[in-house]
Amino acid sequence: MALSKLAGNSATGLKITELFDSFRAFFVLPVVIGAVAALSSNPDLFLPVFFLNVLLVFGLLGREKPRIRVELLAEPQKVKVGEEFVLRAKVTVRGGFGIILVKLPPHPGTEAAQALRLLEGTNVHLFFKGLWPINKTLEIRFQALKKGEYFLRKAEYVYYNVFGAIRPISGAVETASSVTVLPQIALTKMSPKLRQRETAPRAPRTKVGPPSTDFSYIREYQPGDPFKFINWKASARLNELMVNEYEREGSRTVILVVDRGSNMLIGTNVENALEYAVPLAATLARSFIRRGASVGLYGLPPEPQVYPSTGEEQFLRILRKLIALRVKEGFSKAGSELRLARIINVGRPFLVFITNLESRMDALRVAYFLRRLNAWGVVVDVVPDNLPLRYMLQKSITLPWRVSRQEYYRLLPKRFRVVSWDPAYESLGTAVVKVYSALRGTL
Repeated sequence: MALSKLAGNSATGLKITELFDSFRAFFVLPVVIGAVAALSSNPDLFLPVFFLNVLLVFGLLGREKPRIRVELLAEPQKVKVGEEFVLRAKVTVRGGFGIILVKLPPHPGTEAAQALRLLEGTNVHLFFKGLWPINKTLEIRFQALKKGEYFLRKAEYVYYNVFGAIRPISGAVETASSVTVLPQIALTKMSPKLRQRETAPRAPRTKVGPPSTDFSYIREYQPGDPFKFINWKASARLNELMVNEYEREGSRTVILVVDRGSNMLIGTNVENALEYAVPLAATLARSFIRRGASVGLYGLPPEPQVYPSTGEEQFLRILRKLIALRVKEGFSKAGSELRLARIINVGRPFLVFITNLESRMDALRVAYFLRRLNAWGVVVDVVPDNLPLRYMLQKSITLPWRVSRQEYYRLLPKRFRVVSWDPAYESLGTAVVKVYSALRGTL
């Protein structure tokens, strides 16, 4: 309590000192010079008195704290990695008399600053606030480098009184703007022919696979699920709505698993194994769904979880989870991999596991998980070793430096085929074709 009172007294003392200095500079001095001019009857002294009184008026105006408003709008608000967008800022300033420094987002050190490259303009602006209000519209052009949803929420400012009558005033203005960066999705005509379990019904491909009477598993309720599928006993036990999922006629279940270990961060901040695994998973999900497959998405450690389903809504759910996908630092909870394995084993699906087998330890970790699955499929090994070199050269590499990982591949179960992909010189479409080629004769 004593310290807080002392601090309050100190702050009050500083304010009193500032007021006294301002009073002496803008009031006492003009009065003294005016008195001398009146007593001496010298007309040359009246001109300094006039300007000093003008300074007095401006000084009193400068003591007012400025009212700053910033409105931000990204156009377009959704872009893909590599595309450009324009951030428009409308800055309005009322009150005050001096220099105002405005810093627009993204600010240095934030995730948005690392994911967005400034191409044109600047996000730091200097204005002089005179007698009239300021209304400025600014445009900044950015290029999206990394997938994710980035919120541009705060604009910072510093106000400097033109006469130094008060100390600089700093603050922040809350803004409500965001930009969503979507992963790139490859367009390819090549696709696997999914073997159907039963004769497909005569319906559009997006609606292939009506629920059958064969129970598959229990999952969380999602908006749009029929109420007749709600499992009331499981809902009461787990204290949340759960529904029964049934096998769908004419469809095949495909599970996409994306590794979230620290091995996925090898590369640069914007070009690493995880940033290339996400567009590959999105491309495969859209391809399988458009051909009537029931597709699900899981991470390892087991987050996020998107239960298998069909239709374009399912693809949008998977895409939203992929945008927010991040590496899981540290160790996962004990038994989490086993619980994920039990979930996957219920439907006996086909599995596409995307990882980076950087070391023998990574290969043993992935093999430990795959051996507990009652499934078969493809393991995609994203090799990021050449990404830093390509990032420095700012061009594709034609003679990559390759390190053989065959000894790691031999540690994996034989029922999984391994596809190696080096994104430094192989395109996303090439990776998709490799996966499709590995699927032939399996599905």
